[in-house]
Amino acid sequence: MNSFHPEITSTDYSIQYMYREFINFFLLILPLALLLLAIPAQGQTSDFNLPDLGDESYNVMSSLEQKQLGEKFYRQARTYMNLVDDPELKEYLDDLGNRLIEGAGLARDSFTFFMINDNSVNAFAVPGGYIGVNTGLLLTAKNEAEVASVLGHEIAHVTQQHIPRMISAQKKNLLPNLATLLAGILLGGQATEAAIAITSARSLDKQLTFTRAFEREADRIGINILANSGYDTDAMPAFFQRMQQANILNETNAPQFLLTHPITTDRIAEAKARAANYPHTATNNNTRFMLIHAKLSVMKADANAAEDRYREKIRNDKTKFTLADHYGLALSLLKGKKYKKAKKEIALLLDRAPKQILFRILEAQVASAQGDNDKSLKLFRNIYKSDKSSLSAITYYTEALAHHNNYTEARKVLRKAIRKFPKSVLFYEKLSQAESKTGSKMESHRALAEAYALLGNYPSAAQQLNIARSFASKDDFYAQASITARIKEIKNLAALEKEK
Repeated sequence: MNSFHPEITSTDYSIQYMYREFINFFLLILPLALLLLAIPAQGQTSDFNLPDLGDESYNVMSSLEQKQLGEKFYRQARTYMNLVDDPELKEYLDDLGNRLIEGAGLARDSFTFFMINDNSVNAFAVPGGYIGVNTGLLLTAKNEAEVASVLGHEIAHVTQQHIPRMISAQKKNLLPNLATLLAGILLGGQATEAAIAITSARSLDKQLTFTRAFEREADRIGINILANSGYDTDAMPAFFQRMQQANILNETNAPQFLLTHPITTDRIAEAKARAANYPHTATNNNTRFMLIHAKLSVMKADANAAEDRYREKIRNDKTKFTLADHYGLALSLLKGKKYKKAKKEIALLLDRAPKQILFRILEAQVASAQGDNDKSLKLFRNIYKSDKSSLSAITYYTEALAHHNNYTEARKVLRKAIRKFPKSVLFYEKLSQAESKTGSKMESHRALAEAYALLGNYPSAAQQLNIARSFASKDDFYAQASITARIKEIKNLAALEKEK
């Protein structure tokens, strides 16, 4: 198995099942189809400095095809996977991911990072620059550098074309396997079973060999990304070693990370050797990670159990004021609807770190929970004014504005936000509502059309655009032309989708 395969956690029809079928299709069916049809893509060039095998990978799956594949997978993931929609958690992962891709010398926002509400320790990469990470991995990591080491590894899987290269290798090895399989089928009986077993064994052996090579390559490039991003490179072997130790201690419930990223003693030793080649000068502030860790911990726990745990941690460490522990306590108090006690903790936090956006958001959330919506709106407005590019600030402020029926201001904020977050389905949906409430029917339907397009629902997107065009003044040539052009683009996207 490779890092592209997340854990199957239930028997229900879900994205995990779809994912397994997705892998089976691309690693087994697609190479056969390519061999039989013999229609490779032409004229593709690599976007990265790849080994020789990378060039051939573009004949199997072009850059455009990888992008389309990633987009299609992500749309399915949003439907079937239990993705985390908390804006603070999403913003943290986006910021961490962008720091790493900039360290890799790639364009900011060229990857899409998403968090899955799953306790298993795992992460995976999809062609086209889509990287998923389970909440279990963030909760298991001891510091941000360890999370960064895993994400850097996954970024390397994408930049080095590992999935297309694996498909390319399968294509090369298909003829000998087919010969064995066909001979077994022609002979029938036990020979058929033997042939299938032999073919499967050969294929598995070659896949495992390739996977180990890819894992080593991803380690090598990932640790360089880690160093270039200002993180301590020792984090990678440290995380690997802890995962291996967890496997030894509990073989019946090994971390999923070990199944998708096989770790050996040699691999840990190689990671340590590589880490030693970099200067250990990283001085990372781990505060934000610890706050996010606390937020995830409370999100996963019963309110009273979380409160008890954080109170005990605070009692056991009287020598210093730990922001993360008091933040975790405040979150658990809010979750348990103990608002007065929560306000007391938040006051302590803001006294220590008055500019910390997580504490300011929590203060506004407690005010809202107590029914003081005017205070909540004021607090969220101040948060937004202090950082108008923050995903969290925009999300909470526009929600508060809608609650106060101030859709004029909400529309203004959301129009700006969409320029920064053009892939946000939520912001387009919110904008559609705000435009409708302020009487802009044409713009409301246009915004809703973009939300549908991002979800891959092209028929509904085209329908909304047609409605939008009907609301446009016949004298407004620009509106009529731009909507017509967008309808054409949507129809082309729908046609491409049908061809896949």
